[in-house]
Amino acid sequence: MPVTIKGEIFSGVLRGKPLMEKYYHRIIGVLGFEPFKGTLDVRLERKIDIMAFSEKFLDHLLMDGSRHIDACFARVKVRIRKNEYDCWAMRQMNGIYEDDVIELIGKDCFREKLDLTDGQELGITFFEQEKKKKGFRVPKFLKKKIKK
Repeated sequence: MPVTIKGEIFSGVLRGKPLMEKYYHRIIGVLGFEPFKGTLDVRLERKIDIMAFSEKFLDHLLMDGSRHIDACFARVKVRIRKNEYDCWAMRQMNGIYEDDVIELIGKDCFREKLDLTDGQELGITFFEQEKKKKGFRVPKFLKKKIKK
């Protein structure tokens, strides 16, 4: 079920560009496109658990076999001045922001392309992800052999 939240654009601490440059090639691999090397910071009207909406992750395995997530990404639809844009909301797991802030990522610089300024309001629609079943999944080609 989609959830729409109002947000307000603000200038963060200008760490979006260095963050994108640091993880740029990994983000391309995760999202499948070359994003603009910067983010648009948005303070939401309320806190949100972005993990419920995330479908992609910037993660890696540690030596003990556990998974460490650096950032999560949720596909969102942003509504600005009666126009809608598809992009990605990102949250760094050990970042400096609380759960009421997201960073938007897209192919272009949002501020320049859409002539955005601090204080402008926008609507962001998040789409819940289906919960994956835990346990072993038998590949399709093996299912046929097992039934015989």
